Amino acid sequence: MKLARLLILLGSIVMFLGALLHILGGSRGVFPVLVRAGVDPLVAGAVKCVWLVVSAHGVLLAPALVWISRGQGTRALLRYLALIPVVDAVLMYCFVGFFPGFYIVSASALLLLAGAWLLPREGTPVA
Repeated sequence: MKLARLLILLGSIVMFLGALLHILGGSRGVFPVLVRAGVDPLVAGAVKCVWLVVSAHGVLLAPALVWISRGQGTRALLRYLALIPVVDAVLMYCFVGFFPGFYIVSASALLLLAGAWLLPREGTPVA
């Protein structure tokens, strides 16, 4: 059980730090480029919105996963919630390919899935 929770903690840390890097990359990289390129303000606003929503979901989900992992009988819920970064990684690969964000999200997903998988099944006594 300790290994399971450690993997979930590591996966959550990777997710949280990745989300912070995502915010930084948008603020210092992508958003100014959109302005300099003269992208329609509506389109630029939509890109900023989606960018920040993705960041927010990492910042908010990561601590929630650690919190949920502390309870008993949460294996199924954690496995389900770990599908969020799995789907993110698949979509990233399909639309963007291999890039640092893909690797960060994939690492987080694998750590979370492994941790959730190692948690005891509901009804199994904890040693």
